[in-house]
Amino acid sequence: MTNKVNLAELFPLIRETLSAGGSFTLTITGSSMYPFILGGRDRVTLSPITQELKKNDLPLYRRADGAFVLHRIVKVEKDGTYTCCGDHQWRAEKGLRREQMIAIATAYVRKGKALSNRNVPYRIYRTVWTWVMRWRWVLFTMQRWPARVKQKLKKRK
Repeated sequence: MTNKVNLAELFPLIRETLSAGGSFTLTITGSSMYPFILGGRDRVTLSPITQELKKNDLPLYRRADGAFVLHRIVKVEKDGTYTCCGDHQWRAEKGLRREQMIAIATAYVRKGKALSNRNVPYRIYRTVWTWVMRWRWVLFTMQRWPARVKQKLKKRK
């Protein structure tokens, strides 16, 4: 049995765990990090941020509206803010400050297999996927194209 708990309810415990140097693992919800992480299937281990965040890191942060987000850093700005974007998105979120950053993803369970930030195929994936961010909308459109054609053909019958 899987229990769903609102992350906001767990936040005091999460903050306490991270402050003590601990880490925690949670199952991801949503689809913004697809294809790397699929909501409801994959898990991430979040650890305290012990060094400067850099491009390709995957931090958990809290937006001004209180929402918790796990998106990849695609750029560290000159003013020290971060620009983040989900792997299944192409519009970046700019102006994120260090104080919004809560934890950093350090390990993953993807399709039942354990990965870490040191995994070479994952490091290649995140570098390439960040590099092609401007063209993701084309990739996503092409990915959906066969299904749309099939749907239109069904309507003609």
